Amino acid sequence: MEPPVSYPGTDNPQGRKVYGKKSGCMGLGCFGIIGAIVLLVVIVIVGYIFVFPALRPNSISGDFLDAVIVPSKDGTQKLWILTDGSFNFIKTTKTPGRTSTGRSCYFCKTYTYIIDPKTEKVLNKIKTPYEDIITQIDMAYNDGKVWTFTREYGQNGPRVEAFDSETGEKVMDTKDFISKFPVLSAGLTEVHYDPKNNTVDLKTKDGQDKLVFKIDEGKIYNSPSELNDALYKDSTRGVICVLAPEKGSGPRKKLYKASGTMGKLRHTGSSLESYVDNPSSLNFFSPGVTEELALEKVFLEGLIYYQDQDCAIIISLDQLGKKSNRIVTCVDLKSDKIKWTLDQDVLFKEMKIDEEDDAFSSLFFTKDKIDVKRLGELVVIQHKGTGIMGIDYATGKKLWEMKI
Repeated sequence: MEPPVSYPGTDNPQGRKVYGKKSGCMGLGCFGIIGAIVLLVVIVIVGYIFVFPALRPNSISGDFLDAVIVPSKDGTQKLWILTDGSFNFIKTTKTPGRTSTGRSCYFCKTYTYIIDPKTEKVLNKIKTPYEDIITQIDMAYNDGKVWTFTREYGQNGPRVEAFDSETGEKVMDTKDFISKFPVLSAGLTEVHYDPKNNTVDLKTKDGQDKLVFKIDEGKIYNSPSELNDALYKDSTRGVICVLAPEKGSGPRKKLYKASGTMGKLRHTGSSLESYVDNPSSLNFFSPGVTEELALEKVFLEGLIYYQDQDCAIIISLDQLGKKSNRIVTCVDLKSDKIKWTLDQDVLFKEMKIDEEDDAFSSLFFTKDKIDVKRLGELVVIQHKGTGIMGIDYATGKKLWEMKI
């Protein structure tokens, strides 16, 4: 240790400072420690991205994005699950006078898993690389193809891709899709999938911003109004279910069936809720459409998450207040009877209404996290950020559950 040195102008021992070797790392030793930490972080990332999934071939990794039920030639169903397999992190960038914080990713990619839901075995795994973080990808099945529609973000351009539903092989990429339609020759700037109508809104680099691709027809319409005019001509008879508020307003809703040609039903579907319980108004606004009360049962804050010509699947609350639970009800539209009901103890606990919030706010801000699909005897309920579960359509029995 070096001898103490007195500061000028004082002999007070408290004013003295002892000089000696500084503590901490210096020189190459410090760089060695930093390098070791960086190497350790790299090893952890590489292990998480590459090694861990390889050791668990039948596991599903990544953040859940979407799922679709796909029929097989042997009459069974397969489940296609799409996840974000990127290494996502928060990045802060500082420039003179500005600081920005946002998400970024390394090894940006998605995984598409083809799964036998009965055994939960992964039959195939498809890796798709991306250039930037993934914000939204939707999946749809039609006529032997599984479609994916990717929202544009950062360096990720809009994508339209299709895969063979039996083999998982990609049969169409974005360039192939554009080449099929001369109206898209300038290139795409936006792609937005509408699950309710099974259509895709498209915008192009030459300023066409109202194009609509109808998946089941394989046709592009020049505008939504042109599509609506074509749909209005559909003379097939059917039913559309509507949940109408009791006495015109409030959380108490009843289920009605509107019957008529599918063209007229689709044309007035968005406004049926307002007058489906009033025959005179219904006849004035939608001549040729009839209605009937399907159930006397009241659905508190009910929403129809899925419907076809056989059933309507509704999610509602068991009561109003902070301790509300969600209930799933399947209504048979042939007999107008409740086919089955799922209580909260069968559903994901994350679907429970937040007791720290009021029921309406919690219901409103979480409703878009829930999706319901049906194909044949399989109903799939998915909750984003949690997982998916399979329900037997005939009995309402839970067949399996996967946390993702």
